[in-house]
Amino acid sequence: MESHLCRFGARFRALAALTAPVCPDSPDNAEIASQKPSEWAHSMLAFTPSAKQAEVLDTDAKYLILCCNRQWGKTTTIAVKALHRALSIADQSIVIISRTKLQAGILIERACAFAQKLGYRIRRVLGHQFSLKLPNGSRIFAVAHSQDTSVGNTANVLIVDEAALVRDDVYLAVSPYVGRTGGAIWLMSTPRRQVGFFYNFWHEAKGKWHKIFSTVADCPEIDADFLEMQRKADETKYRQDFLCEFLQPANRIFSRELLMKMCDPIKS
Repeated sequence: MESHLCRFGARFRALAALTAPVCPDSPDNAEIASQKPSEWAHSMLAFTPSAKQAEVLDTDAKYLILCCNRQWGKTTTIAVKALHRALSIADQSIVIISRTKLQAGILIERACAFAQKLGYRIRRVLGHQFSLKLPNGSRIFAVAHSQDTSVGNTANVLIVDEAALVRDDVYLAVSPYVGRTGGAIWLMSTPRRQVGFFYNFWHEAKGKWHKIFSTVADCPEIDADFLEMQRKADETKYRQDFLCEFLQPANRIFSRELLMKMCDPIKS
């Protein structure tokens, strides 16, 4: 009997640890919301954003699209933005999708690291390996790159990481997450080819997207010798990855821009 009680006690303590609050008190939503995300990041997370990163953090645009170079810091910046949103507004559902669930998990990991810095114990959202559950009911979690992920999910924010690599059919399946909530969509990526929803939204002349563009010129901390080696190794890849140009593969005779210039708009 005593051994059974000991085992029961151990299980109870383990369960209590799993269900205990992340921290003693829920976050002060109003206090966090009163601060600009860039200022909050600097004072609370010791993250000092660049001017362009601060623009990403502080914009309250419903539809945000970020086109930037590799090693720009987009994953860290969006992780901070997502965490600030989750802490400042209770019961938020923030969903992240990327080309792979592991890639989306990197953003979750950054958010978790910042949450720990604030004193929160990491808890997962039920059924989601890559996730963070906060004491005010807000949840940040990743879903698979599949049309099947669309069933039953709603979101206050949909984040599409490396959006240029996400298939159109998957984006069209997950974007309705925010339809009923009137939620936000944040797209971020380094450019790829001249196709797909990310390319189309970026070049949309009269869309509702708040566009933020940044290249390696805004990243003086990236080693100049490294960049020169990358340029010499593959000029096209360098222009794509660091100058943020949407480029067609070398075996294409015409670019999409040239074809568009050759076509007159159909007059109704």
